[in-house]
Amino acid sequence: MVMLKIAFRNIFRNKRRSFLTVVSTMIGIMGVTVGLGWVYGIERMFTEEGKKLTGIVRVTAHDFQLKEKSLDISSNISSDEIRKYLRDFDGTAIGRIKFGAMIFSGDKDERAMGIGIEKEDRNIIGFDNFIYEGRFLDFEKNNEIIIGSKVKEKLGLKIGDSVTVLTFTQDKSISALNYKISGFYKMDNGRLNRSFYVTLKDAQYLLDMNNMVTEFLLYPKEEKNSEEYKKILVSELGKNYLVKLWSEIGINEYMSSVFPVVKLIFTLILSLLSGIGITNTMMMVVFERRKEIGVLKSQGMRNSDIRNLLCLEGGLIGSFASFLGIVTGGGIVYYFSVKGIKLGEVLETVSDTINIQSTIYMFFSWRLLIFGFLLGSILSVFVTFMTVTPEIKKEAVDNLRNK
Repeated sequence: MVMLKIAFRNIFRNKRRSFLTVVSTMIGIMGVTVGLGWVYGIERMFTEEGKKLTGIVRVTAHDFQLKEKSLDISSNISSDEIRKYLRDFDGTAIGRIKFGAMIFSGDKDERAMGIGIEKEDRNIIGFDNFIYEGRFLDFEKNNEIIIGSKVKEKLGLKIGDSVTVLTFTQDKSISALNYKISGFYKMDNGRLNRSFYVTLKDAQYLLDMNNMVTEFLLYPKEEKNSEEYKKILVSELGKNYLVKLWSEIGINEYMSSVFPVVKLIFTLILSLLSGIGITNTMMMVVFERRKEIGVLKSQGMRNSDIRNLLCLEGGLIGSFASFLGIVTGGGIVYYFSVKGIKLGEVLETVSDTINIQSTIYMFFSWRLLIFGFLLGSILSVFVTFMTVTPEIKKEAVDNLRNK
């Protein structure tokens, strides 16, 4: 208790030095918190986008990956057959069809990607966040369509208009149907703003694909069970179908293996930069107090007590500064985890070819804040200990001479 009182007295005795030490350490920890929140946010964006588009587990025909980019619907599978093996499945299982089409409105036309979806896709994709005019599809009605913002602008559409969708069936014959527009959406993924959605039943009718889908997606309630469901489907369907986890599909496979390394590298770099700043500050604080160390030694204070006193001061300053750092940095991260950071038209253009968002949301986590607090607190004590140890080994007269 006595040591604690002396430590507090010393901290407040030189307020300017203590203030500069706190500010320097706070900025370092704030930088670590914001930097890691940004990196983790980018990782979560890729992960969530990947899962939305491919499911946690995806079942397709073996040649689907070869034909996917060209939207060739001849690579299709029976959703009814797959559902037979999912009686005990705990989660959401849906079929989708992606197809190429032309949309006609009056004398205007526009090429777009069509997607046939089931009712559960409303929550999986999060349409309530993206529909800015009108409403979602009514699955009790036929021939309704919701259209992306880019297609809307090109064709000058409005709610209630009728459009004609022209495409090819799986047998390569021409098929066309009229649809009534129920809503318009705008997503962060620029590519999807050049698409449209209809009900899976309407898509199957248009494409002459009764009970067939191009991909069947599983979203288990417990993602840890996804490997188990994959094994079941592979054992039952492996010969006729291709079963993959989301992390094994396309760019997801690359990103899921790269991001752990990227996170580790960024964590080390940010921690190192913060550590250099904290180390420099704490070393200067100790070096400025060489004469004070000499005075304490000449008064008979033991080396261990001097070391403990300075380490306690370093720990108090480091903990307080780290707390301010995580509060400030955490506030910034939380704000941008809700509001997001829009990266503008450049990324919107990139997102036309890669399934990423043009708005990045930082990732707020209590573990991130705890890491920042412990980093600053422990590093402050460690640096103080390493710096003061050589000083207390000197003779008091050398400390007083500031050698």
